[in-house]
Amino acid sequence: MIDETNISLRPSEKLDILYRLFNEENIVDMIDKMDNRGVIGLQKFVWETVAEFGIITRKKHFSRKEITRKMTPTPQYQKSRGCTERSYYCKATQCIHTNPECARMKIKEHVRVMAESMREYVQIERQNQAIEETVLEKY
Repeated sequence: MIDETNISLRPSEKLDILYRLFNEENIVDMIDKMDNRGVIGLQKFVWETVAEFGIITRKKHFSRKEITRKMTPTPQYQKSRGCTERSYYCKATQCIHTNPECARMKIKEHVRVMAESMREYVQIERQNQAIEETVLEKY
């Protein structure tokens, strides 16, 4: 089993992900080009980045549920895939080794949802910047 705490992407991979997120480009297609370790690292990095940016833009109004509520709940996902494993087992760090195709599909959905949330946060931040610039121009 992979130790999730030791998984890290190369700086160039992180930069590529950040570039794509801030330019509203697809990052889901990166998953097909990565090994299992890279896929887990991507999911972890995107989650951390989106959560951090959510906190920056939404401040006290941010909740991780804002993102996770848009994801298919694990029991529902498992049922749709005909999986009979316990819900706890349906984690990327475990299932990616026994059923990588299924795990990658789930991770793709999660990454897609997180990228959509990031787009929302970037738009909020751009609006905030525009408001600040307008206020500064008046004074």
